[in-house]
Amino acid sequence: MKSLTCFFLLFIISCCAHAQVDQMEIVWGENIKSKKTIITDILSIENQDEIYAIKQSMKLFNRETYLEKYQDLQLVEQVELTQEFVSGEMLMQDILELNNHLYALNYRRSKIDKSLKAQALITDDLSLSSEETTLYNIKFTRGRKNTIGEYERAISRNEQRLAFVIGHPGEIESNEVVTIKVFDDQLQELWKQKITIPYEKGLTNIESSIISNEGIVYILTTIYKDKKDRVRRERNYENFVLVVDSSGIIAQHQLALKDKFIRELKLSASSEGDLLCGGFYSNEGFTADGTFYMTIDANTFKIKNQSMMAFSIDFLTQGMSSRAKAKTKKKAQRGRNIGLAHIDFRDIIVKEDGGALLVGEHINIYTTTTTDANGNTSTTTHYNYDDIYVINISADGKIEWAKKIPKFQHTTNDGGFYSSFFMVIHKDKINFIFNERERKMYSLKVVSLNSKGEKTDGNLVSNSKKENLKIRPKSCEQISDHEFILFSVSKKYNKLAKVTIN
Repeated sequence: MKSLTCFFLLFIISCCAHAQVDQMEIVWGENIKSKKTIITDILSIENQDEIYAIKQSMKLFNRETYLEKYQDLQLVEQVELTQEFVSGEMLMQDILELNNHLYALNYRRSKIDKSLKAQALITDDLSLSSEETTLYNIKFTRGRKNTIGEYERAISRNEQRLAFVIGHPGEIESNEVVTIKVFDDQLQELWKQKITIPYEKGLTNIESSIISNEGIVYILTTIYKDKKDRVRRERNYENFVLVVDSSGIIAQHQLALKDKFIRELKLSASSEGDLLCGGFYSNEGFTADGTFYMTIDANTFKIKNQSMMAFSIDFLTQGMSSRAKAKTKKKAQRGRNIGLAHIDFRDIIVKEDGGALLVGEHINIYTTTTTDANGNTSTTTHYNYDDIYVINISADGKIEWAKKIPKFQHTTNDGGFYSSFFMVIHKDKINFIFNERERKMYSLKVVSLNSKGEKTDGNLVSNSKKENLKIRPKSCEQISDHEFILFSVSKKYNKLAKVTIN
C-alpha cells in the first residue's frame, strides 16, 4: 500500500517498551542486471507477496520507464510506460495506488493545453482498461507570463477520496485561480469547484493540500508581501489555510505564532477529523529555534491544543565534537543565534492515541568552484544529508521530547542519490534506516526510538568489499505493519529484499 497511514497508526504509546533494535529477517531476491536502470518507486496492494515497481533508465535523453510486477521478489511481468516528447507535445505516464487499486495516469501537455487522464490497471498482466477517465483539462492563455500552471494531489487517510488542486494559467499580477476536483477511490467525480484566491499569483505560493475522509479540502498557502513593502528582519509572509468544499471557499484562517516566525509547517488530519498543524519556528526568521504543534477544530477552526518548545543547548549540540560543542555554547553565552539551519520538515506521523511525531532532516545543497593552475574552472555540487530530528507529541497536544539522530552523509555531483533515510514503523518503535560509510565501505544502519525516546542502533547489513550494496531510501517501501521492501544498488547489479520484523 502506497500510503503509510495505517502503519503510522500502529505507533502506540507503551510504558513498558524496551529500547532495542527490532529483530529483522532479510530475504534477498536474485541479482537484477542494472543496465544503468534504477527502481524509483515501489507499490503494494492486497497481496503482500506481490509488489509493483517503477523502473527508469538513467539516460539523460529518451529515458525509458517501465512498470514491473514481482512475485516473491521474482520479476514476472514488465510493460513500458509512455514517455514521449514530439513536436512540442509531452506525453508521460505514471502509476497511482489508491485504496488497493492501481491506475495509470496519462499526462499530456501541448502548446495550447494540458490534461490528465486515468485508466484502471489490470494487475494480472499489467494491461489497461479501455475506459479512460478525464481528471482535468486546462487551456493556456495566449501571450501569457508564468501561465503554465501546475497541480497538487492529495489522498485522504482512508484512501477513499482523491483531490486535485489545479493552478490555472494567468498573468503574474492577477489573482491566483484554482480548480479543485474531488474523486472517490473508483475515480468517479464527486464535485469540482473553481475558486479565486484573493492574492496576486506572483505573491502566492500553494505549499500543500490535504483532503479529509469526508471530502473537505484544506489548502496551505504562503502569502508574501510585495517587495516594496518588505522590511529587513521583519516577517515578510503570512500563512493561511483555505477550507474548500463543493460550494467553494467556506473559510480562510491565518496560522501564526505571535512573535515567532513559522519556518517549516505541515498539515495533517486526525482520525476524528481535527486538523493537525506542526513544524519549526524561528526567533529571528533565519534558523529553526524550536518546535510547535497545534490541534485545530476542523469546523470552527478554534485551537483545541497548542504547545511550543525551544530547542535546548544539549539538543542542539548532541552529536557534535567537543570542540564544536564548546564553540556553540560560547556563541549562546554571547547571545548569538545557535538554532538549526537547513532543516527540512519531512512528516507529521499521526498516532492512534491522537498524538503525533514530527520528523525533520538537515539538508544542505551548495556548489563550489575551483580554478587550477592553467586557469580551468570546475564546479562541484555538494549534497549534505545529515542529522534526523524527531519530536514526540502526546495525545493532549503536549511536546513530550525531542531527539536528534546524528547522521553524516556527504556526496558530490550525484543528486544525493543514496542519501537521506527510510522510515519504518513497527509497534511502539520508529526505525530509521540509512547508508553509513565506514572505511570506504557502506553499511546499512538502523536507529530505533521507542515511545520514551530511548535510542538504540545497529547494522541491518554489513557489506563485503565485493558487493558494497547501498540502498536508495526513496525507492524503499513499507508494505505491512511488519514488512518492508529494500531496493539496493551495487556497481554490477541491483537487488530487492523483503525484510520481516519479528
